[in-house]
Amino acid sequence: MYKVFIKNKPLFFIENDEDISILDAKLVYSINNDDDKEMLLDKHASSEDSIYIRGSSFDVLWKLFFGKYKTVQAAGGVVINNKNQLLFIFRNGFWDLPKGKVEDEEAIEVAAIREVEEECGIRKPTLISKLLVTYHTYDTYGENCIKPTHWYLMKYDGDEDLLPQEEEGITNVQWVNREDIASKMLNTYGSIIDVIEAFKNNKE
Repeated sequence: MYKVFIKNKPLFFIENDEDISILDAKLVYSINNDDDKEMLLDKHASSEDSIYIRGSSFDVLWKLFFGKYKTVQAAGGVVINNKNQLLFIFRNGFWDLPKGKVEDEEAIEVAAIREVEEECGIRKPTLISKLLVTYHTYDTYGENCIKPTHWYLMKYDGDEDLLPQEEEGITNVQWVNREDIASKMLNTYGSIIDVIEAFKNNKE
């Protein structure tokens, strides 16, 4: 099952019948054409309920919703320092985690480290493991985009001063104690909440 945030609200796409077996059938909608898609998007925009969608095949379903979207790969990190604190950024009015676009011909893992370094002013965080991939949509200059973001758990052992990348809309970078993370989650994106939950459940 894939979870895609559209305007910061999740929409669930069912990949196989095993997904359906764990859901209440009344929450699952079958989609086969553009009219069905538009109806579900309207329902998604106005409803507080979780919406699960299935189609004749997952590939057909994904193409129906996102076939005309530009895919923009991104990568980022949940970074822990030697005080067991997590690295957060404040960007465009929301608490966030460092992440950014993968450049052409760039390995995703390399992009994740580079984005952390550029956005936060630190050097040489090291990868521990991959956490998850989140998906969200956005518009840029009238073009619809879907962004898969590859998230990695990272370790940082340095003591450099943090430096926000202001040209990317970042005005603050902080090391946050574990007990203070919940307050940041009150002003963040749904996908970031998922990343933090994946971090908490990680056994590395």
